[in-house]
Amino acid sequence: MSIEITEFDAADRDEWNELVSRSAAGTFFHHYDVLEVIEEHASARLYPLVGHKGQEPVGLFPFFELRNKGITMAFSPPPELGLLFLGPATLMHDGLKRRKQERRRRRFIEGCLDIIEERVNPRYYRFCTPVGYEDPRPFTWNEYETSPLHTYRLDLERDTEEIKRSFSKSLRRYLDPDEDNRFVIEEGDQDAIRFIHEQVTARYEAQDKTYSIPLEFLLDLYEQSADGHVRPYIAHVDGERVSGIIVLEDKSTIYFSEGGGKPDIDFPINDILHWRIIRDARERGIETYDLYGANTPRICEYKSKFNSDLATYYEAEKGSLVMSTAAKLYKKYG
Repeated sequence: MSIEITEFDAADRDEWNELVSRSAAGTFFHHYDVLEVIEEHASARLYPLVGHKGQEPVGLFPFFELRNKGITMAFSPPPELGLLFLGPATLMHDGLKRRKQERRRRRFIEGCLDIIEERVNPRYYRFCTPVGYEDPRPFTWNEYETSPLHTYRLDLERDTEEIKRSFSKSLRRYLDPDEDNRFVIEEGDQDAIRFIHEQVTARYEAQDKTYSIPLEFLLDLYEQSADGHVRPYIAHVDGERVSGIIVLEDKSTIYFSEGGGKPDIDFPINDILHWRIIRDARERGIETYDLYGANTPRICEYKSKFNSDLATYYEAEKGSLVMSTAAKLYKKYG
């Protein structure tokens, strides 16, 4: 029996989100409400593809059609929103042997790629798979260039002290209790998101760079996502806001999103921010903290202090040399 690929009906978003929760590759970014926010701020059209073998769902593959100066492109995720990965989220069943699993995965991916070509016919394609999707070969076999990319993932299913002991010494020494009550860390709301965005924008401008992520995108994610799925943390030192970090959350993972500017104070408040985020997430039953930042040497030097695991995801790209070169302008690695 072949795998049928169809476009999901937005009216059945609860069913889509249930499939996301069942997939080992499903992420915060795959939730339907999040996809709609991405669609609006990317000025793109969302195609939420789903595959079935008979009545049995086998995977989801949301992608976005973008048009720029008459050129059509297909992205998952779209550029300039600070999203590292999206792509396919497959549903594999434990009872299937490897041969059947691989055949089913390949037919699902190839079916989605056929739909993308038929309905959009882009001149350039770029997809970044989530960490839980571990097999880029169906893209390679369909003439895509595939490359490994990386992120840092911290295991939170350990005792708090064990997590702390795993950190580098330079990180641990600042995580002791605040005996002088100098700093306060708390979850904020839209105002906290505005402060974090303003701080990061200023940091980019100081380096003669442009920060591309729109404030309105972050605010809409906060408004449209389920309660607790977008968490802005703010640090106050001596009564003044000095830094903040936004994290995104799904059923098992929190993702570093934005923040972590460098305030002019005499101790690393961002280390303490991360430590509070880690402890809070662990208490909520979250299993993993995705720290991002493993593709940039400058950021690696800082985030490797958390002694997290290096995890792999994949970029699949296809298009002419001219289009590939132009599309690199859109790429943003954390």
